[in-house]
Amino acid sequence: MLSEAFLQSLRTLRLNPPRRRVGSLTGERRSVKRGRSVEFADYRNYTPGDDPRRVDWNIYARLERPYIKLFEDEEDLTTHILLDDSPSMFWQPDEEADGQPLAQKWLCAAQLAVVLGYVALASGDKIVLETSSSQRFGPKRGVAAAAALIAFVERVSATAKRDLRAAPTGRRSPLNAWLKRYALDARPGLCIVISDMLDEDGYAEGFNALGNRRLDVNLLHTLSADELDPQFAGDLRLKDVETANLQDMSLDDAVLGQYRRRLTAWSEEIAAHVRRRGGRYHLTDTSLPLERIVLKDLRRAEWLV
Repeated sequence: MLSEAFLQSLRTLRLNPPRRRVGSLTGERRSVKRGRSVEFADYRNYTPGDDPRRVDWNIYARLERPYIKLFEDEEDLTTHILLDDSPSMFWQPDEEADGQPLAQKWLCAAQLAVVLGYVALASGDKIVLETSSSQRFGPKRGVAAAAALIAFVERVSATAKRDLRAAPTGRRSPLNAWLKRYALDARPGLCIVISDMLDEDGYAEGFNALGNRRLDVNLLHTLSADELDPQFAGDLRLKDVETANLQDMSLDDAVLGQYRRRLTAWSEEIAAHVRRRGGRYHLTDTSLPLERIVLKDLRRAEWLV
């Protein structure tokens, strides 16, 4: 799924959560708590019962008042990766479907899930990956789990391809219901949702549920090039791959212009909702090379440092 050389280029990167959260184990990230690392954080007044070895005697010699040195604590980060594997994530134009094992849109989303999971594992964080069809990997910690992560995503891809061939709309899982269910037992941490957000029932309730569980929700909004800038024209019958509903349409420049304006307004509305809750939003054209998305776009947007 990913080359060894590309994985090696990820070893120096870390996920950059918008806020520091309290972890469950000692790790490699700064905590909101004071603790035992070697990095100085602050002073506070000495109080009876404090360990005298923590008094800064240089400060005492100058001010004749005892102060305790405080240091940053370091904890792990739980990263939740929620990968949408509903039918629309596997859509591709008919002319591209012949001979292609997987839709480019899904392949890009699946690779991004692996990349972000690998970066988390390599930097000592704990990850959980769940798909909208309720398949779950983790919690796992440590880079030794990377091979199992890749194998899990490959199994999800194979299962989805088989299920969609048997029942094209059978895998539909409403976005709100999935996110609300996941939030019920999720620990605080960083949550990365990878989805095209194409759900007629919306997304707000699900994102609010995640935020209420003290998850910092980042959204990778994945759309194909044909969804971002369709090149179709003429009289067409469109089929909703989520519901199998049909819609006859006449597409000309005016209709396509209206579509692009509504798409822009829709993506800006989603981005504003995510950012109001303190998260990050990134619209991803899944036809772009993976290396460009990860090493250039996500680094520039400070998802990775």
